[in-house]
Amino acid sequence: MIENKFVVFAVDHFSSLGVIRCLGEAGIRPDVILFSVQKPKLVQYSKYIAVLHHVRSLEEGYKCLVDEYVNESTKPFVLATSDEVESCLDLHYDELKDKFYFYHAQEQGRVTKMMQKHVIVEMAKRCGLRIPKTEIVSRGESSKMLKFPILTKAPTSTIHNWKNNVFICHNEDELQEAYKHIKCEKVLLQEYIEKQDELNVEGFCIDGGEAYFTLQNRFHRITNKSYGNYAYIEKYSYPELEQAIRRLFRETHYSGVFELEFMIGKDGKCYFLEINFRNSAWLYAYSKCGQPLLMMWAKSVLCNKIITEDENIRKLPFNLMDEITDFKWSVMSGIVSPFTWLKECLGSDCHFYYNKQDSRPFYMYLWNRFWGLLK
Repeated sequence: MIENKFVVFAVDHFSSLGVIRCLGEAGIRPDVILFSVQKPKLVQYSKYIAVLHHVRSLEEGYKCLVDEYVNESTKPFVLATSDEVESCLDLHYDELKDKFYFYHAQEQGRVTKMMQKHVIVEMAKRCGLRIPKTEIVSRGESSKMLKFPILTKAPTSTIHNWKNNVFICHNEDELQEAYKHIKCEKVLLQEYIEKQDELNVEGFCIDGGEAYFTLQNRFHRITNKSYGNYAYIEKYSYPELEQAIRRLFRETHYSGVFELEFMIGKDGKCYFLEINFRNSAWLYAYSKCGQPLLMMWAKSVLCNKIITEDENIRKLPFNLMDEITDFKWSVMSGIVSPFTWLKECLGSDCHFYYNKQDSRPFYMYLWNRFWGLLK
């Protein structure tokens, strides 16, 4: 058992809930700094939380972290569960590096820089990974190098509601119409590649980029604009990409858990999209599958070498579902019947909201959503 305190610097999202459950099921009750401008609806109800601090800004959360935990007898682990929080810690790297263990890239501001999509895709290209053609333009500007169809994206995932900037544009008129709904001043335009599947690789790094990854997740259902919500974990199966991935992480100098995102085109080729320098929503499912990446990373950091003693894969493939989002997307839109969906849901090995051992967040989230509709 790790004796260090764990502090989860969280947003009110099921990916944060997954981190808390990963720790709780490992016998660790974390303190939680919950950043939410509005009244939280989910995370605070987990039975695994030892102490909860609700803050309404990143600045308030950072002050809480320093005021409450800087004088612990052993360095606490601080786990960021969103890009905004990770960027906040990264931009205070010099102040925090001797007081906390947290995700970092050995240099203040380096992770935040790599969160800019054009920066990380150029790094990936240099390391030998295939990338879609991309271009950064000002909002309203036409593409100078891409042919339609084009995908629009926010240039960095630290932008609030960045997913609202994703549009598929088949011609100039559609691009200009998309600009009316995009809030950011700079826009990333990307070659639109018709996809066959999606591929996520979860793992962790220590010592400035030494990477560990042995599993991947793919999807039973996908959508054109974003990742699917019903997936399965299996053994990593792209050895031709492995050395390029390892080169990329060595160039990042990163230490922490990560998610690599790829798209498999209908041409059969695998395209690198981005790295999440933090936990993804799938992290909890990997832990339930038998690969507790958070605990493996923490022990590896303390021992200064890759430690895998906690890994014990239960079964593969391992089915997982974001059940609330998938119900809205798959059933309410008519993609699958309620009966088929219920069979898939009950047959899944892991769910993002419902958890028999920690059920209150699920029921309180539904209650809060229902009560919100009545107001």
